Amino acid sequence: MITARRPLLLGAAAASLTVGDAFAQTAADFMGEWFGALDLGSQRLRLRLVVAEGPNSTLYSIDQGNVAIPVGETRIDGDRLSLALPVIEASFRGRLSGGRIEGEFTQRGTLPLVFAREAETRQAPPRETLTQERLAALRAQCGAPAFAAAAARRGGRSLALVDGVRAIGRPERATMSDKWHLGSITKSMTATLVARAVEAGRVRWTDTVGAVLGAAIPEMRAEYRDISFRHLLSHRSGLPANIELGQLLAFPRESADARQDRIAYARLGLQQQPAGAKEEHFEYSNTGYVIAGAMLEAKLGAPWEELIQRRVFDPLRMTGAGQGAPGAPGAYDQPVGHALGPATVTDGQATASLAPHPPGAPITDNPAVLGPAGRVHASFEDVFKYLAAHRDRTSFLRRESWDALHTPPFGGPYAMGWSEREGMLWHNGSNTLWYAEVMFDRTRGIIAAAAVNDGRVGEVAQPVGAALVGAAQAVA
Repeated sequence: MITARRPLLLGAAAASLTVGDAFAQTAADFMGEWFGALDLGSQRLRLRLVVAEGPNSTLYSIDQGNVAIPVGETRIDGDRLSLALPVIEASFRGRLSGGRIEGEFTQRGTLPLVFAREAETRQAPPRETLTQERLAALRAQCGAPAFAAAAARRGGRSLALVDGVRAIGRPERATMSDKWHLGSITKSMTATLVARAVEAGRVRWTDTVGAVLGAAIPEMRAEYRDISFRHLLSHRSGLPANIELGQLLAFPRESADARQDRIAYARLGLQQQPAGAKEEHFEYSNTGYVIAGAMLEAKLGAPWEELIQRRVFDPLRMTGAGQGAPGAPGAYDQPVGHALGPATVTDGQATASLAPHPPGAPITDNPAVLGPAGRVHASFEDVFKYLAAHRDRTSFLRRESWDALHTPPFGGPYAMGWSEREGMLWHNGSNTLWYAEVMFDRTRGIIAAAAVNDGRVGEVAQPVGAALVGAAQAVA
């Protein structure tokens, strides 16, 4: 499944407070307001925690619009605090020591998190500049088979580093000319394709799902009939994140022409209960991008794969960009995606190891229907051509189109395939076998990318983010 990271903290849920009777006298030490920050590698996310009596404990994500995440359960046991955050599928466990709650935040992966009574006013420590030794250390930290990172400043310095092997158990080393799966970084490419079609007069930003797909999907819910490209591409359509997993896996992994599959997928998605009100509710939605792709196909009369190649990749001379897992079966001529294999039990302990999924294996990527949401692969050279066009706002698009792509149409930090983050526009992507992040900073004139051939997002996201920022720092 595509697991492009949505804002880390989202949602709302009922809450409850449980205090162990034997240690009830210590509960007051935890009550009130606490401040902390998560280091996500490419972002430092500030948090405010309010521990209260009854069902009122709340975690606030300051850098995500101060969004409130009610705590599902708060447990205080002596000097220990445990928080359950079911809406974002996360938890925190910490110990009160010296006026601080020192612990770990878990959401797919685990990160250290310390809460203090006062918010830090000093600046965060500077990011560590990326070097070959630093990249090797980050790869060792997360255990990815291969790790690459690069950055370039407009008219200035550049950096390109790689470490590791293309596949576990194989001798072939990864190189900077290799191709990497980009996952949901594809979304900004789909949005760019829409902008190209708008400039060509073939579609409008305001074209609606009902007007374009209504004849093919007459049974769509009324709430979705007037959502437009702008809603779909900014995740403000109200659509849920995905269709059911069993429904998705019924679609073929590869397809010469996935247009009818995308109509079938759109039919399933457009009959789902809305996740929230359009424009008001942000819901990171792969389904929304599949529907946007289906609308483009209906209007332009060709598969999305052909359209993205002809209208985006070819004009930008992205000669190595393509769809699905890179490489030829059996050749190990490109990095191979990895995921945890089946668990084995030794002395009563279950463990799982990374396993490669090379081209020709049963599972190397998401079903082809998800193309517009996340199936592109490319070399760093191709990625940099794409990022430079966005950074420099080249003649590839008109100024008003660049503005539309880079500006959140309904508020919040998410534009069209890009998330605003600490002065840059950023996105990441994973198909559960790979993970990558990209960014461009127009003010500093910097572009950067980092990637691993390892889909364990919880383990690799922070090191990849650190490499991305460290590479950018190296050329600043």
